[in-house]
Amino acid sequence: MKKIFLLLIIFVIFSCYTSDFPKVEIKMKDKIYKIEVAVTEKQREKGLMLRKTLDKNSGMLFIYGRSQNLYFYMKNTFLPLDIAFIDSEGKIINIEKMQPLDETTISSKGEAMYALEVNRGFFERINIKVGDKIEFISPIPFTND
Repeated sequence: MKKIFLLLIIFVIFSCYTSDFPKVEIKMKDKIYKIEVAVTEKQREKGLMLRKTLDKNSGMLFIYGRSQNLYFYMKNTFLPLDIAFIDSEGKIINIEKMQPLDETTISSKGEAMYALEVNRGFFERINIKVGDKIEFISPIPFTND
């Protein structure tokens, strides 16, 4: 009985961490990708925490209501990720590598309105570099946060 109860608790905990984020389409290097978006403060705080996998061509776009210096860390994030900080015009201002569970702060090298987290090596694989632009195909949700 204890095992069944424990398994039920584990199931409930992990079911809370399924993706409940809306998705948008973005275009990079003439290819369209469907990306989850984190718009609200609560969604941005959760981000990709506690995930064990991320689809090869997926990621999460963090959206802010205004351009500002952005700061990220990998608390409770198990996946090795790359992050691109993107200005209000869709131009990548810097790309950084992030280590799983590392609480070191990673920041934008200037004011950014978006941050895109993807699997480690994704940007290199599709040949995306600093200065490249990301095109938003779907309407991007707006936030006042």
